[in-house]
Amino acid sequence: MKFYIRKADLMVGNILVVTNQNKETIFIASRDKDNPLLIQLYNRLNTKIGEIKIKNNFLKIYSIEINEEEKATINAVPVIEMKYVFLSKINWNIIGNLITSDYHALQSGKEVMKVQPTVMNQGQPGLEINVNDMDNGPIGILIAIFLDKYVRIPSMKHEPELNIGLKSKLSYFNFKNRDCKKTDRF
Repeated sequence: MKFYIRKADLMVGNILVVTNQNKETIFIASRDKDNPLLIQLYNRLNTKIGEIKIKNNFLKIYSIEINEEEKATINAVPVIEMKYVFLSKINWNIIGNLITSDYHALQSGKEVMKVQPTVMNQGQPGLEINVNDMDNGPIGILIAIFLDKYVRIPSMKHEPELNIGLKSKLSYFNFKNRDCKKTDRF
Protein backbone atom coordinates (compact mmCIF):
# COMPACT_ATOMS: atom_id res chain seq x y z
CA MET A 1 0.00 0.00 0.00
CA LYS A 2 1.32 3.46 -0.88
CA PHE A 3 0.89 6.55 1.27
CA TYR A 4 1.83 10.14 0.47
CA ILE A 5 2.72 13.14 2.65
CA ARG A 6 3.48 16.66 1.39
CA LYS A 7 6.96 17.91 2.36
CA ALA A 8 5.54 21.36 3.12
CA ASP A 9 3.38 19.81 5.87
CA LEU A 10 6.41 17.96 7.26
CA MET A 11 8.54 21.10 7.40
CA VAL A 12 6.26 23.60 9.10
CA GLY A 13 2.89 22.09 9.82
CA ASN A 14 1.55 20.67 13.03
CA ILE A 15 -1.16 18.82 11.08
CA LEU A 16 -0.08 16.35 8.39
CA VAL A 17 -2.48 14.70 5.97
CA VAL A 18 -1.56 11.22 4.78
CA THR A 19 -3.26 10.22 1.52
CA ASN A 20 -3.40 7.16 -0.70
CA GLN A 21 -2.87 6.92 -4.48
CA ASN A 22 -6.39 8.24 -5.11
CA LYS A 23 -5.69 11.36 -3.00
CA GLU A 24 -8.11 10.20 -0.30
CA THR A 25 -7.22 11.07 3.28
CA ILE A 26 -6.28 7.87 5.13
CA PHE A 27 -4.58 9.22 8.26
CA ILE A 28 -4.05 12.58 9.94
CA ALA A 29 -0.93 13.11 12.03
CA SER A 30 -0.37 15.92 14.49
CA ARG A 31 2.55 17.31 16.44
CA ASP A 32 2.01 18.86 19.84
CA LYS A 33 3.02 22.55 20.00
CA ASP A 34 4.27 22.22 23.58
CA ASN A 35 6.06 18.90 23.00
CA PRO A 36 7.19 18.75 19.33
CA LEU A 37 8.58 15.22 19.77
CA LEU A 38 5.07 13.87 20.47
CA ILE A 39 3.54 12.77 17.16
CA GLN A 40 0.01 11.35 17.17
CA LEU A 41 -1.74 9.51 14.33
CA TYR A 42 -5.51 9.55 13.79
CA ASN A 43 -7.74 7.73 11.31
CA ARG A 44 -10.41 9.39 9.15
CA LEU A 45 -12.92 9.18 11.99
CA ASN A 46 -10.60 11.21 14.26
CA THR A 47 -9.83 8.20 16.47
CA LYS A 48 -6.27 8.10 17.78
CA ILE A 49 -4.59 4.92 16.56
CA GLY A 50 -0.95 5.56 17.36
CA GLU A 51 1.75 7.88 18.63
CA ILE A 52 5.48 8.33 19.09
CA LYS A 53 6.43 9.78 22.45
CA ILE A 54 9.48 10.01 24.64
CA LYS A 55 9.75 7.03 26.97
CA ASN A 56 13.00 7.86 28.77
CA ASN A 57 14.29 11.41 28.51
CA PHE A 58 17.69 10.64 30.06
CA LEU A 59 18.54 7.77 27.68
CA LYS A 60 16.63 9.32 24.75
CA ILE A 61 14.38 6.31 24.16
CA TYR A 62 11.22 6.88 22.13
CA SER A 63 8.19 4.62 22.18
CA ILE A 64 5.92 3.83 19.23
CA GLU A 65 2.45 2.87 20.43
CA ILE A 66 -0.39 1.55 18.28
CA ASN A 67 -3.82 1.29 19.95
CA GLU A 68 -2.18 2.10 23.31
CA GLU A 69 0.15 -0.91 23.05
CA GLU A 70 3.88 -0.40 22.67
CA LYS A 71 4.95 -1.90 19.34
CA ALA A 72 8.52 -0.59 19.01
CA THR A 73 11.16 1.64 20.54
CA ILE A 74 13.82 3.85 19.00
CA ASN A 75 16.82 3.74 21.31
CA ALA A 76 18.43 7.00 20.20
CA VAL A 77 17.33 9.96 18.19
CA PRO A 78 19.05 9.88 14.82
CA VAL A 79 20.97 13.11 15.02
CA ILE A 80 23.95 13.65 12.74
CA GLU A 81 24.54 11.64 9.57
CA MET A 82 22.76 8.50 10.80
CA LYS A 83 22.56 5.83 8.14
CA TYR A 84 21.05 3.07 10.26
CA VAL A 85 18.23 2.87 12.84
CA PHE A 86 17.09 -0.23 14.73
CA LEU A 87 13.55 -0.54 16.09
CA SER A 88 13.35 -3.01 18.94
CA LYS A 89 10.34 -5.28 19.58
CA ILE A 90 9.35 -5.39 15.90
CA ASN A 91 12.98 -5.98 14.81
CA TRP A 92 13.08 -3.52 11.93
CA ASN A 93 16.42 -2.38 10.56
CA ILE A 94 16.12 0.93 8.72
CA ILE A 95 18.91 1.37 6.20
CA GLY A 96 19.56 4.02 3.57
CA ASN A 97 19.98 7.75 3.25
CA LEU A 98 17.85 9.11 6.09
CA ILE A 99 18.76 12.73 5.35
CA THR A 100 17.22 12.63 1.87
CA SER A 101 14.37 10.35 3.05
CA ASP A 102 15.40 7.51 0.74
CA TYR A 103 15.54 4.38 2.90
CA HIS A 104 13.90 1.03 3.53
CA ALA A 105 13.06 -1.12 6.55
CA LEU A 106 13.98 -4.79 6.71
CA GLN A 107 12.55 -7.43 9.02
CA SER A 108 14.30 -10.81 8.95
CA GLY A 109 15.92 -9.88 5.64
CA LYS A 110 12.61 -8.99 3.93
CA GLU A 111 11.66 -5.46 2.99
CA VAL A 112 8.58 -4.30 4.93
CA MET A 113 8.66 -0.58 4.15
CA LYS A 114 10.29 1.78 1.68
CA VAL A 115 10.33 5.56 1.88
CA GLN A 116 11.42 7.75 -1.01
CA PRO A 117 10.99 11.36 -2.11
CA THR A 118 8.46 11.98 -4.85
CA VAL A 119 6.80 14.80 -6.77
CA MET A 120 3.12 15.16 -6.00
CA ASN A 121 0.37 16.94 -7.90
CA GLN A 122 1.08 20.53 -8.92
CA GLY A 123 4.81 19.83 -8.65
CA GLN A 124 4.92 19.79 -4.85
CA PRO A 125 7.66 17.67 -3.24
CA GLY A 126 6.48 14.88 -0.98
CA LEU A 127 7.24 11.51 0.56
CA GLU A 128 6.05 8.19 -0.79
CA ILE A 129 5.75 5.46 1.83
CA ASN A 130 5.36 1.91 0.50
CA VAL A 131 4.25 -0.57 3.16
CA ASN A 132 3.91 -4.26 2.30
CA ASP A 133 1.31 -5.04 4.99
CA MET A 134 -1.51 -2.66 5.98
CA ASP A 135 -0.99 -3.64 9.64
CA ASN A 136 2.45 -1.99 9.44
CA GLY A 137 1.00 1.16 7.87
CA PRO A 138 0.55 3.24 11.04
CA ILE A 139 4.00 2.28 12.35
CA GLY A 140 5.62 3.06 9.00
CA ILE A 141 3.93 6.45 8.74
CA LEU A 142 4.91 7.46 12.29
CA ILE A 143 8.52 6.42 11.67
CA ALA A 144 8.68 8.29 8.34
CA ILE A 145 7.33 11.48 9.94
CA PHE A 146 9.69 11.19 12.92
CA LEU A 147 12.79 10.51 10.82
CA ASP A 148 11.98 13.20 8.26
CA LYS A 149 11.57 15.86 10.93
CA TYR A 150 14.36 15.01 13.35
CA VAL A 151 17.31 13.68 11.33
CA ARG A 152 19.92 16.41 11.33
CA ILE A 153 22.31 17.52 8.62
CA PRO A 154 25.76 18.34 10.05
CA SER A 155 25.66 22.02 9.08
CA MET A 156 22.27 22.69 10.65
CA LYS A 157 22.12 24.86 13.78
CA HIS A 158 21.29 23.47 17.20
CA GLU A 159 17.66 23.87 18.28
CA PRO A 160 17.63 23.86 22.10
CA GLU A 161 13.83 23.91 22.36
CA LEU A 162 13.65 20.38 20.91
CA ASN A 163 16.10 18.92 23.45
CA ILE A 164 16.92 16.00 21.14
CA GLY A 165 20.24 15.16 22.70
CA LEU A 166 22.89 17.08 20.80
CA LYS A 167 26.00 16.87 22.96
CA SER A 168 27.58 20.14 21.92
CA LYS A 169 26.18 23.55 21.16
CA LEU A 170 29.01 24.14 18.69
CA SER A 171 28.45 23.87 14.98
CA TYR A 172 29.56 20.60 13.37
CA PHE A 173 31.76 22.63 11.02
CA ASN A 174 33.92 25.17 12.84
CA PHE A 175 34.07 28.15 10.50
CA LYS A 176 35.76 30.54 12.94
CA ASN A 177 39.15 28.88 12.45
CA ARG A 178 39.01 28.97 8.67
CA ASP A 179 39.76 31.86 6.36
CA CYS A 180 36.39 31.96 4.66
CA LYS A 181 33.63 34.44 4.16
CA LYS A 182 30.13 33.93 5.51
CA THR A 183 28.97 33.30 1.94
CA ASP A 184 31.34 30.33 1.63
CA ARG A 185 29.23 28.15 3.93
CA PHE A 186 27.65 25.04 2.48
